[in-house]
Amino acid sequence: MSVWWWVLIWVVLVLGALGVLAMIGLSLWRSAKALLRELATASGRFAEISTKLEQVAEQAQSREPAVFTDPLELRQERYLAQRAHGAPRAAKPVSRAGTGSAGRPGQRVR
Repeated sequence: MSVWWWVLIWVVLVLGALGVLAMIGLSLWRSAKALLRELATASGRFAEISTKLEQVAEQAQSREPAVFTDPLELRQERYLAQRAHGAPRAAKPVSRAGTGSAGRPGQRVR
């Protein structure tokens, strides 16, 4: 073999290595762009959550401890909060004589 064959082999090897490095670099660049996009989304969500958390913290600090409040007032507040969030809860199922089940399957009636 002449010297030119060796030069040709080395040129092909170096070009192949450069091609592989270029593909790896392109993949890394795309991954970095996707990571930065996700970080931007996460920072936006974090900002929203932190503002909501600050609002909740302000509301929590404005209330006095329930230990010193009249129990009747607390019951009324709880009742009004339940009414504001929706209809009252449904009553528990009543067992009928002879059916043998009042609730979930496999549950004994007492």
